[in-house]
Amino acid sequence: MIQINKKQKGFSIPEVIVAISIVVLIIMTATNLLVSSMRANRNNVNRIIAYNLAQEALEGVRNIRDGNWLQNQYWRGNGDYAFFGEPFVGDGNYIIQKKHALFSKGQCGQGADFVNDVDTVTAASPWELALYNDEKSKLYIRESDYTEYTHEPVNNFSGFKRWVEIETVPYEGGLEEDTYKLKLNVTAVVEWEERSREQQLRIPMILTDWKSGTM
Repeated sequence: MIQINKKQKGFSIPEVIVAISIVVLIIMTATNLLVSSMRANRNNVNRIIAYNLAQEALEGVRNIRDGNWLQNQYWRGNGDYAFFGEPFVGDGNYIIQKKHALFSKGQCGQGADFVNDVDTVTAASPWELALYNDEKSKLYIRESDYTEYTHEPVNNFSGFKRWVEIETVPYEGGLEEDTYKLKLNVTAVVEWEERSREQQLRIPMILTDWKSGTM
């Protein structure tokens, strides 16, 4: 006759504790990796947005310089009119904002009376400068056919702030009063908050009178 041993060996309490600890450790490690990955991804997204916003600001300043020259205005502005009529009073921080009142089709003909009219050029310019303050530097999200960041206060604050720092610097060997030998150091600054810590991206650019004077 064959005897069957009905006694079966089970897990001891220490073995169960060790097994549970290993499982918990694996879960915690995986969770930490997932959280770290999500934070890194969010950080990368914010930096890409900040980089594009900074580049847009630099393109705007460059466009103002080129537009001034093309409209027979001094490239850094002249007298009461500076950078499409906005108050460029000297070195300092400024807000640069897109405008949407552009020239009409009928205003684009060669030799039209408006070509050298500063007021008309100012009203129809695609960009404008304003003196910096913290509230104006905030960027909001406007949803239309595409996502647009704007300084105009609408409902959705993006969490980003933007401004440009402008510093007048003479060329090597040039004098400060010799305005035609001056160049501008322009730095686009974008600031945002991430995990309760302030983040900032700065992109510099040197702006010169690339046409060496007005027409």
